[in-house]
Amino acid sequence: MSTKSEIVASIEAAQVDLEQALAQLAALPVPDGSTVRTAAHTLGNYLNINMACLQMLEQAVERYQDPEVQVWLQSLSRTSELMIYVARQLTNGAAAGEVPLHFEKVDLARGTQRLVTFWEPVAGQKGIQIDLGLQEPAEVRADRIALAVVLDNLFSNAVKYSPPGKRIRVCVQPEPGHVVWAIANEGAGLTAEEQARLFQQGSRLSSRPTGGETSTGYGLFIAKRLIDRMGGSIWCDTGHGLGCRFSFRLPEFAGDEPSRVG
Repeated sequence: MSTKSEIVASIEAAQVDLEQALAQLAALPVPDGSTVRTAAHTLGNYLNINMACLQMLEQAVERYQDPEVQVWLQSLSRTSELMIYVARQLTNGAAAGEVPLHFEKVDLARGTQRLVTFWEPVAGQKGIQIDLGLQEPAEVRADRIALAVVLDNLFSNAVKYSPPGKRIRVCVQPEPGHVVWAIANEGAGLTAEEQARLFQQGSRLSSRPTGGETSTGYGLFIAKRLIDRMGGSIWCDTGHGLGCRFSFRLPEFAGDEPSRVG
């Protein structure tokens, strides 16, 4: 049976593989659009069934109050969301169009708590502590899966570039008409010239992952593209030697607004 440290190492390796696959996916030609589209659509359907089963299972075991079981069920849900996104990207590449977004009410505070639970063991391998500050409710109008991809990319980035023994601070702040989300690390920070190139596709900067992790320069590009499409904005406050604070703003969910596709 695998130890927890071995499982955490596998998670880190899988995250690197996912980022590399996404970067390669953007550059690959599509040899047979119809075949790829059919396969991606079928895969997406199976993953949606998988997600529904996981959600029912999470509800079924809530009364047992076993934190470890909850963590791994939430982790399975998270990875399923990311795989659904990849399936959408495959369909998008084959059809040469944008992946449609399905807007609904999303609890950003709850999603953040789930991601903190997932990333704490990974950060703990570097002696990094994650501090979480939430104000609830924090309900936004967003595509649930696209938002999960954004959060995962920003958490991954923060852990990669944080020196061992430091802190990562995450906060969710509702404001009139929107919600602001932010994550800050205590890494090396960026120069003004680097900050200008930060969200460009494949951009490589002077900062390097502090634990030997791989960086593709693709995650922040994906995050910005998805936040823009959800009607929000994303930015970074930084300075050389001052760490980085990545923030995004999304529209607040307005009352009983119905889900829409866009």
